[in-house]
Amino acid sequence: MKSDVPLPLAKCAFDDPATRCAYQRDRRKALINLLVRLGVWVALLIVAKCVESDAQLIEGLAAFLLIPMSLLLVGPPIRLMWLYVFKNTVLVARPWQRCEVIRRRDAKVAKGFAVEVRLVGEDDELSKSLVMGAFTGHWCNRWSKKLEDGTWFAGTPELGGVIARPGGQVLMKVIRR
Repeated sequence: MKSDVPLPLAKCAFDDPATRCAYQRDRRKALINLLVRLGVWVALLIVAKCVESDAQLIEGLAAFLLIPMSLLLVGPPIRLMWLYVFKNTVLVARPWQRCEVIRRRDAKVAKGFAVEVRLVGEDDELSKSLVMGAFTGHWCNRWSKKLEDGTWFAGTPELGGVIARPGGQVLMKVIRR
């Protein structure tokens, strides 16, 4: 059950360079996504207000598309807020621990995928198994099979935390409910 990448010896998970890099990559993607969507929305607004044609087809279409585009502006700020919250509540406060994650298809959780998180002690003993809900900050959650091989956990078993592939990649939040 030992992973290729050894656990970092830092006080908190965010001190690990690979974790920090994965966090910054996710944050950068969300910021770029927000800026692109905002640019499209502003372009539609300019076309709807400033362009004049005889048939008014272009400005009518731009005005019509402003409403759905404004609804699409909600997603990236939610993702940014989610990243900020789990960085400040878990990644800065807790160190990485080795664990084993098992996806439970028979259990139901309120949000995300039902998973069982088994923490691995110093002597390779598995501690008590907990059923938690694992999810990302995206609208579309996808389960990564890579999380079942060797996983790191930062947080508390009673409340939840963050699971990741060794090296701090594929970050998913887990909540016990």
